Amino acid sequence: SIGDAVSHCAAAMAAADDAEGDRLAELNDYIRRQMPAEPAQSSQWLALESSPEVLNAFGSRIGLPEGWEFVDVVALEEECLEWVPRPVAAVILLFPCTRRIYEARRAQHQALRSGRLSSREDLFFVKQVEDFGNACGTIACLHAIGNCRHVAEMAEGALLETFVREHSDATPEERGRDLLKAEALKGSSDAAATHPAAQTACPARDG
Repeated sequence: SIGDAVSHCAAAMAAADDAEGDRLAELNDYIRRQMPAEPAQSSQWLALESSPEVLNAFGSRIGLPEGWEFVDVVALEEECLEWVPRPVAAVILLFPCTRRIYEARRAQHQALRSGRLSSREDLFFVKQVEDFGNACGTIACLHAIGNCRHVAEMAEGALLETFVREHSDATPEERGRDLLKAEALKGSSDAAATHPAAQTACPARDG
């Protein structure tokens, strides 16, 4: 199973940040500044609800094989974790962004740049560029599935498998820009965002 509770991409994310500031903070500020009166042809992706049903709808469309699914992790106590089906390939965390998180990320970013901290893992990481809008759920899902493709044995022709292979040598920024133009992946995300199982109304694309 894939726990619905982001894959281990923190080091790669910090390494991809700009030197002048925290990209997560800048992105959140950018989203909050957006006004609903923007043109309808905006390239922003629809927000995915953080629920197993919606994430599974997206996962199945982009190549997550049968037998693998997102499930809720209701708590981190040992007895609650026993309810989670095994094996577990990835975990998605949902939490509010706070000043302390920004400060920790900035410290991690500086440590990576100085060489005091390094990541030896071969991670697939996509930078969430501003034009995505509020697509944190989509990016988290892509990271979770994209970094356990070998475990889930994803088919070679799957949408995400194809995108990962075609961008194996690209930078996180380049992957983010190209993902904006990946209509099949965007269509899969939009379809999942409006899935009937969603428990909340899907926010407007420009909202």
